[in-house]
Amino acid sequence: MQYNNHTYDANIRTVRLNPAGNNVQSSIAPPVTKVGQSNLMLSFDDLKEDADYYYVYFVHCNANWEPSNLRPNMFLKNYNEFEITDFEFSQEAKQQYVNYTFTIPSFEISGNYLAVVYRNRNKKDLVLSQRFYVYEENTSVGISVQRSTEQIHRVNNQRIEVSLNYAGLKAVDPREQFKIVVRQNQRPDLTRYKLPPTFIDENAQFIRYQGLDEVFDFPGTNEFRAFDLSTTTFTGRRVDEIYMSNRRVVAQLRTDAPLADTYLQNLDINGQYYIRDVEGQSGGISAEYVYTNFMLKIPKSDEKVYVVGAFNNWQKNSASLMKYNEVEEAYEAEILLKQGWYNYSYIQEGANPFGIDGSFFETENLYEVFVYFSPMGGRGDRLVGYSQLGYNTRR
Repeated sequence: MQYNNHTYDANIRTVRLNPAGNNVQSSIAPPVTKVGQSNLMLSFDDLKEDADYYYVYFVHCNANWEPSNLRPNMFLKNYNEFEITDFEFSQEAKQQYVNYTFTIPSFEISGNYLAVVYRNRNKKDLVLSQRFYVYEENTSVGISVQRSTEQIHRVNNQRIEVSLNYAGLKAVDPREQFKIVVRQNQRPDLTRYKLPPTFIDENAQFIRYQGLDEVFDFPGTNEFRAFDLSTTTFTGRRVDEIYMSNRRVVAQLRTDAPLADTYLQNLDINGQYYIRDVEGQSGGISAEYVYTNFMLKIPKSDEKVYVVGAFNNWQKNSASLMKYNEVEEAYEAEILLKQGWYNYSYIQEGANPFGIDGSFFETENLYEVFVYFSPMGGRGDRLVGYSQLGYNTRR
């Protein structure tokens, strides 16, 4: 089993785990909640006509997403097996599917958690897994963003500084017991694990993480590209054509060009997406599934090119890999997506993964800081602090 966001069944689509709510902000917010609260919602579609029997259980993980030694009865009041009983059949959509929703229960202990969905009470028949976070407020966390201290990266990188006051905890060895993780835009590929402390005052119970090491630097990247699939009767933003082919709804996006030398100043949603069907009457069960074609016009490269975003968990795999069309002299990929508003970007393998879309210090980004604490003799890492910073926000 993989301890990350992963789908094991090709028929399972549009997997979401976010704070509950019907607004855009809820659907793009990080899956983070407090101890004792139950305000996260898991949802997914199964591209079948009939409903199945799905169940979910939870795994407590350490800061590095390896399973901890905590037993389920330590972090849950209930037996660690929950049936997913809330589901609806699609309406109006040409692609039939069943939409499942499940409210994540409250937890007694903080930390990283993995929700694992399986079929027919057979825990070997895995369907999907999704990460989420439960934190307690036992520390005070500060975060700031500066330019990179390295001259060659000052135009492109953002440097993170973190301060921690742990007066609410008894730490014998704060250097080893605390782990700081910083994440940009909810991206696993832009996550820094275990930042090294640069100053510790045990009397004041204060730690500063402020160094010249490259671990404190993040590529600013660029503002995300976006397209609108909220209608299938006419073309939305950045959609060149939408049509029916072999009983499939197909959308051809406008051809993209590299942005490496251009800062794209626009309002984005930091690589996320949300489902929207402006013509449907039933929200998430009326939205259509659309075969969406991406095209990027750049010279052929020896390095692989991928199209990524929250819609595919930022994964570089066969589904996100773009193929070069010799006739069009462009890279292209077709991805099945549910109607909505999407952010995306192009990355490539090699020393400069952001060479296509560029990287700039001015870019607006969401940073999250996770503070983990390993108690002496404890069975797992507790998540004792959490903070967000929207850098250079324009809303």
